[in-house]
Amino acid sequence: MKKLIIALIIIVVLTTFALPVIAVKEDSGVHAGLTIAAVRPQTPSVDDSKSKSGRTIAEVRDNVIKSHESLNATLRNISSMERDRIQNENEVRIAVTTLLETEGLSGGIGRNVSAIARDFNNSVSSLRKLEDRIQARNTFIRLLFGGDREAARELATQNARNNAHIVELQQLIRSATLDTEVRAMMEDQVRIMQKQQDRLAQLATREQEDRGFFGRFG
Repeated sequence: MKKLIIALIIIVVLTTFALPVIAVKEDSGVHAGLTIAAVRPQTPSVDDSKSKSGRTIAEVRDNVIKSHESLNATLRNISSMERDRIQNENEVRIAVTTLLETEGLSGGIGRNVSAIARDFNNSVSSLRKLEDRIQARNTFIRLLFGGDREAARELATQNARNNAHIVELQQLIRSATLDTEVRAMMEDQVRIMQKQQDRLAQLATREQEDRGFFGRFG
């Protein structure tokens, strides 16, 4: 009974002090969100025709450089809080597009690599929504009840599926006879995709481990 009374007193005190802070934070978050939405980098499109156009490795490399230059220019207008996340997401899109462009250069594995890359690309938007949901969780709710464990579990599930795709890509690249430059280009793109998955895995783990005030009594 005493523990319950103490817990209720703590909740009242926390509510008194936390609500004004939350209101200010959420108001600033709305304005920040509007600013971000206005300047969010255009997500690179995945153009299937590029994989059938007989590009050379030099053209593929040039496209990668141009895509990153365009992304870096756009990111100058993004708040520092959002910059890393948006950059990571769009670098994955660029990596997927690059793998599609190497289809004609990667021999017998080209079609399989492209199919996996498209599937990976289809998951990017849903992963972003889950990450947005986690980041937008109300501060006071998080303080009392912890993280959004449902979103974290879904994020971890999709992350595991994408990691399986990455393993498939690595096996295909290792098993094929490829030009040295083509192999290096493809391996670089897979590393970029893996880096994003590692970041999301860490986010999912932190969110699941965030138990909040009441979680400490459970």
